[in-house]
Amino acid sequence: MRAKIRVRLLVASWILVSSCVYVSIVALGHGDPSGATLLAALGAGGLVGFVVSELSVRWFDETVRPLTEAARRMHEGDLTVRARVAREQDIGQLGAALDQLGASLSETVGELRSERDLVSRILNGMQEGVLLLDKEGKVALMNPALREMLLLRADVIGQPLLEVVRHAELKELLDRARTTRTTCSGEVELGGLKPRRLLVRGTSFTQHGGGLLAVFFDVTDIRRLESLRRDFVANVSHELRTPVTAILSAAETMETALAKDPEGAKRFLGIIERNAARLQRLIEDLLDLSRIESRELRLRPERFAFEPFATHLLGMFRERADKRRIALKLEAQKGFEVDADRRALEQVITNLVDNAVKYCPEGSTVVLHAEPLAGPAQGASLRVADDGSGIEEKHLSRLFERFYRVDAGRSREMGGTGLGLSIVKHLVEAMGGTIDVASTVGKGTTFEVKLPSAGARARDRSSSDLSEHDEEDAA
Repeated sequence: MRAKIRVRLLVASWILVSSCVYVSIVALGHGDPSGATLLAALGAGGLVGFVVSELSVRWFDETVRPLTEAARRMHEGDLTVRARVAREQDIGQLGAALDQLGASLSETVGELRSERDLVSRILNGMQEGVLLLDKEGKVALMNPALREMLLLRADVIGQPLLEVVRHAELKELLDRARTTRTTCSGEVELGGLKPRRLLVRGTSFTQHGGGLLAVFFDVTDIRRLESLRRDFVANVSHELRTPVTAILSAAETMETALAKDPEGAKRFLGIIERNAARLQRLIEDLLDLSRIESRELRLRPERFAFEPFATHLLGMFRERADKRRIALKLEAQKGFEVDADRRALEQVITNLVDNAVKYCPEGSTVVLHAEPLAGPAQGASLRVADDGSGIEEKHLSRLFERFYRVDAGRSREMGGTGLGLSIVKHLVEAMGGTIDVASTVGKGTTFEVKLPSAGARARDRSSSDLSEHDEEDAA
């Protein structure tokens, strides 16, 4: 550029000066112009043109170069650079305008970066999944929550949706949102290693070339809880209907049998009493389970000797066990102590021993074993083991579900409500412990309860509090 300016200035100056010199010589000489006069004019014009062009280019370099350099650096992204040209110079106003432009651009870019970082933090912190597709149906944005839901890697940007998520229902829903240019929503079921049920809402961008935004809500737990609630209501209704129907039928029949068949009336009275007792147990278990799940049950852990406590509990089943020739044994060290809520632990052991006595065949043995937990875990390990008929493996994972029965008919005959083991599990977890079951068909069943010591519970609470404080500080 500088060379072009130099040539143009040189030519213009040469022509102008040569013309002026030539005219001046002719005018002063009062004669006809000669070749020497023309050559002298051209020589003088060339010399003056060279000097003028050189001075002009040097002035251009000194004044315009800072502006050019500043503009170049701004173009490369350095918005902190300033031309810093004095206003009294010829191009001072241009330099000031360029500096003002740089400051304005710097401020605007800073605001855009802040907004971008804010949006990025929001997307990264959302529990909902966010998917942005461009007009060609390729992934333009996907936040970490959605990648976790779909078990995807981070390198999915720019890929077609069907290559990322092979799900026909999802594609159909998003295509419908794009075609109708409205917000479409629906639920899709995803299988694989991490089955999920997702509520998807897709919205088309009519103003931005046909892109599409989809938000994913993980409703897996909500739908599971709704299913559990429906099953619970259905099971409660069924369990209540059976004894109520039996009571009503027996009462109606007994009314006509009182005068004609007193012995039969006594039998019907026994039916009413048994079903009323069963109804009472069911209501009590439901109330206990409700109090435990709503955390209304206040536990008061204390340290007490286990042997006299367990001996008293086993004594409550001694008569019933003797009638069926079932041996009850206690295996615990002398002076062994546990840290637990006495009433909650009593209900746990009572339910486990009661189930063993109910369902073991005659001549079986039920053992209540207690020992301290070794190692850093500390606490107590309590086992209720029997050598009865055992439980098939397919039932073990569901034993602690409400109203789940291995043999529904037999359980009802024994007076069971189907809530005992669910209550046991909730009570053990409320005390900070765990419960496991192991069983082999034909060899027996063992329920093991592990309860932490008071010190271990205190450490767990401290660790939990520290984690909460760390999360609050990080937030």
